[in-house]
Amino acid sequence: MPNLSLMVIDPSITHPEIESFNKIVESCPFPCTYHLPVLSEIDSISRSLPHSCGVIILGSAASVHDRTDWQLVLGEVLDKAIINDIPVLGICFGHQFLANQLGGKVDYLWNKEQKKGTREVSIINNTIFKNDRTFNLIYSHQEGVVECPNDFNISASSEMVKIEGIKHKSKAIWGFQAHIEASWSFAQRQGISLNEYENSDKDGVILMEWFFNKL
Repeated sequence: MPNLSLMVIDPSITHPEIESFNKIVESCPFPCTYHLPVLSEIDSISRSLPHSCGVIILGSAASVHDRTDWQLVLGEVLDKAIINDIPVLGICFGHQFLANQLGGKVDYLWNKEQKKGTREVSIINNTIFKNDRTFNLIYSHQEGVVECPNDFNISASSEMVKIEGIKHKSKAIWGFQAHIEASWSFAQRQGISLNEYENSDKDGVILMEWFFNKL
């Protein structure tokens, strides 16, 4: 896939997840571009899309219900990616944004309380892998997808969150609520121990590499 790059969109409103991006670069078989639509320039994602083999939307402390200008532009870019059959992966906020943009519903899960840590997430049979698999993954959020968009299946679930993952029935579009891309820097800010991080990191890498293989 010559001259194409994986576009990584970091919609952070406070702390750019540069280490998480670096982690993606280390394992991705394609060149990667990094975009900060809130803290830097919004137009770069529109310019880069035609040269992209895939799109990842990372997490953010923003809510999909904010409907800010940058979210409107991000929604337009997402729609164009889908129309042009460019694979898309949404993580945490990106997962919620993807679901909301395509007609699903996002809401608070625990009376506006933010929860952080690691949890076991079950990948549902035949949605991603051939067999059911359980992963230990990092999470940090207060909202979540509570209704799947049309033409999507629930691909992952946990005791805490029913819709941990979504997968389009026919297109290359996926979302994960957990931070499968999490860096040690991110984990530290969430109060996660090194042992917890190392255990979840192995599982996150498996899921990230699975997405890379779809590009």
